[in-house]
Amino acid sequence: MAASVARHEVLVRGRPTEVLTLGQSINENPENIILIIPGNPGLASYYIRFMETIHASLKSTHALWTVSHAGHCHTSHMTYCPDTIHVYNLEDQIAHKIAFIQDHIPKGAKVTLVGHSIGCQIILRILKYFESNSEVAVVKNYLLFPTVERMKITPNGRRMWPMLCYFRWLVVLLTACLWLLPVRVKERLLKLYFRGRKVADCSFQATIQLFHPKVMQNVLWMAYNELMQVCDVDTVTIDKHKDNIVLYYGATDGWCPQIYRDDLKAKIEGVSAILCEDGYQHAFVLEYSEPVGRKIVNWIKT
Repeated sequence: MAASVARHEVLVRGRPTEVLTLGQSINENPENIILIIPGNPGLASYYIRFMETIHASLKSTHALWTVSHAGHCHTSHMTYCPDTIHVYNLEDQIAHKIAFIQDHIPKGAKVTLVGHSIGCQIILRILKYFESNSEVAVVKNYLLFPTVERMKITPNGRRMWPMLCYFRWLVVLLTACLWLLPVRVKERLLKLYFRGRKVADCSFQATIQLFHPKVMQNVLWMAYNELMQVCDVDTVTIDKHKDNIVLYYGATDGWCPQIYRDDLKAKIEGVSAILCEDGYQHAFVLEYSEPVGRKIVNWIKT
């Protein structure tokens, strides 16, 4: 019988967090952990199919954990935790992941980090933070569709900037109105939005959570911070860990154009920066979780 994903609601230094586990959970002591750091929106449930693919292909040799971004999931803590009045910026989310690793990764465990989009930038900061100590043994890092530089001037960054800078409040207001609608109505709206696409059921259910106004407020504020703060790529950290890092770029990605990959290869000799030749999109969790999951498995095995 195949293992099933377990859901945990935890407070990480007071921050409401959803953690999904497959295999050994956060209450156990696995020796090998694959920790997934999401993109934005940072709802862990987007990655369920991705987790299942990796776990099954690796024959359960690794525990699979995905940690949501603080405040990006509607948890029971959001109704009574004082810290939920806070809106988390990018630096908060980086500190949140470091704290999660310190508090929940068992001592001596071998950790493989898998980042998606802004999760890749968070991983670079994690690596930089733990360089000065041996609290955690990170053995490999896979950065998928990495938004680690010049986000504001990318095609998508230019398109999103006016809304993120001037109209976030309007989007949150509209979201609050939609949140009041019956669940069936929200599901119909999403089916219209995704019509013609084979979106994984877990991604469909995760997207429904974005109707929560507090979740949307956190998503948009983090996105604004990303455009403002993710500017120069951290070539020092990448170069230092290049033997343990694989970066995977989309061929037509509006958030990390192919030229960024070419520039990185020119700056760092021998860096493993791979170009996707299969047409997978930046938001791969919607439709391409299984093939991208199999790529991760192949990289781990080789």
